[in-house]
Amino acid sequence: MVISGLVAIVLLIILITRLKIHPFFSLLISSIFLGIVNDIGVTKSVTTFTHGFGSQLSVTGVVIGLGAMLGGLLVQSGGGDKIADIIIGSRKLVWMPLSVGLVSLIIGLPNLFEVTFVLMVPLVFSITKRLNVPVLTVAIPMSAGLMTAHALLPPGPATIIAATAYNASIGETTLYGVIISVPVLLSGAYLFPKLMRRHLQVGKPLELNGPDHGHEVKGKPVRQPSLAVALTTVMIAPFLMIIGTIGLDFLPKTGVVTEIFQAIGNPVITLGLALIYAMIFLGRAAGFSNEGILAISKKSIIPIVGLLLIIGGGGGLKNVLTAIGLSDIISSLANDWSIPPLLFAWLVAAVFRIALGSGTVAVSASGGIVAALLAAHPDTNAALLVLSTTTGAMIFSHVSDGAFWLFKEYFGLTVPQTIRTWSYLVTVQSVVGLIGVLILGAIIGS
Repeated sequence: MVISGLVAIVLLIILITRLKIHPFFSLLISSIFLGIVNDIGVTKSVTTFTHGFGSQLSVTGVVIGLGAMLGGLLVQSGGGDKIADIIIGSRKLVWMPLSVGLVSLIIGLPNLFEVTFVLMVPLVFSITKRLNVPVLTVAIPMSAGLMTAHALLPPGPATIIAATAYNASIGETTLYGVIISVPVLLSGAYLFPKLMRRHLQVGKPLELNGPDHGHEVKGKPVRQPSLAVALTTVMIAPFLMIIGTIGLDFLPKTGVVTEIFQAIGNPVITLGLALIYAMIFLGRAAGFSNEGILAISKKSIIPIVGLLLIIGGGGGLKNVLTAIGLSDIISSLANDWSIPPLLFAWLVAAVFRIALGSGTVAVSASGGIVAALLAAHPDTNAALLVLSTTTGAMIFSHVSDGAFWLFKEYFGLTVPQTIRTWSYLVTVQSVVGLIGVLILGAIIGS
């Protein structure tokens, strides 16, 4: 079963890179093959794939669509350039990666990875154009910042899931997460681009543009928005989600006020509100007519249609991998491992991540196994166990992970190029995170 999963992934890579078959169709073929060789049958394999496809896009698809339209308005209005000025400033180019990484980490704190990714992409393109550098020299630090926030710092879903499973203190998890995030961010945003610079001279940014920049559809000049308007556009969603998340901790489980806070913590609603704001203050107030805003929205959506199919296909493959019982096999094997708890948690999460694709799913699947280990080793620090699990779930994102395809398609890479950049990046961050956890464990005696 494990071997068949590996064969399916190898088949997928061959179909895409050698036979030049579209990634979505390749994902479908590989998923059906995987189901057939594991006695699921053709019909059930297809049904399992389509259920995974729908589940993957149920929120992610809407988020990416809204984010694409928001990004188009940000780019066309010149708002992206305004924010790029702040990030770059008068600082030397050598500090750009850390500036981008830190900004991405801060914006990424309350959001799902995909939400912040689509918010940051237009800024990446603006900085790339301004500095006249390859897109990956900016995209890598941005992604490193987002992954650091997603994996190490509450209220990221991975840390919350693990903390709940291990009954760990959120405050203690946050404290240790902040400490470990420093080397993890530095390794991904600053050191990795330096070590891999010869592999970063590739990529072609996905077009987010609508009508020609500087001209409205009816020929009227476009007024650039203020920096305050541009920053507000980007920060509406993160700000509302922070309020929603924190507010729910102090409210009863039901009630009108609770429903309001649940709504403003929902990424679809917050991005929708941000898009309405952008249509008014980056659109109408900047000189675009309603027809011009519609044109930008349409042209922003067109490039992501293929991307949505591919991300949904990745969800389909992940669902088939789950259906064949791969997670159960990993669980039974893991129970026989006899290694230190912090390393054990990292390894279990890493195996689930590589097998199933999604980091969040890897953390969820690891929870029961590692929680049982914690019961047998009560002296283990639960907060560090959370972080060893979440850093393990960062490792080697590949073709069954939606984030892999986001990175590939937005930055115009081939599958091998994406592996050499994105997959290697998160692997480096994962290993550095583990080292940080082990050092902290040695210091505090866990």
